[in-house]
Amino acid sequence: MQEYLSISAIMQTAVTPVFLLAGIGALLNVMTGRLGRIIDRLRYLQSYLSRVNAHDQEIILLNRKRLIFRTRFINTSIFFCAFSGLIVCIVIGSLFVGGIYQISLDSFISVAFILCMICLILSLIFLIFEILFATRTSRKNILATESIISKYLDSQGK
Repeated sequence: MQEYLSISAIMQTAVTPVFLLAGIGALLNVMTGRLGRIIDRLRYLQSYLSRVNAHDQEIILLNRKRLIFRTRFINTSIFFCAFSGLIVCIVIGSLFVGGIYQISLDSFISVAFILCMICLILSLIFLIFEILFATRTSRKNILATESIISKYLDSQGK
């Protein structure tokens, strides 16, 4: 009966990191959605690259470079967020191992949790950089790129 109570207590202790893991999963969902939009935009621009004149091609290539730069930010953010989730899983496993085998893993769990928070902070910083870069570049390039694309759409009769 004591072992059953011990496992129950461990499960109650593990609830907090599980909620953190759910939040990390939601963040990963947002980040991968942003990455998907960037990749879709890159493919869309790529489809017009061979059809446009040299001047318009320069504008599209510049826009592509900026989108690729954004993918680096968001990929780094996804990496740190996923690594943070991995560390949370290790913390949860450590809670169970320490509780079942009566081993004190408090120091390890503390260090792992701090590392998890550092990774999560880095992930959010890179996400903020990507958002700021996206808003800054979208104001500059969206009109030029869309006018180029609409010019070629109109010339094709679509």
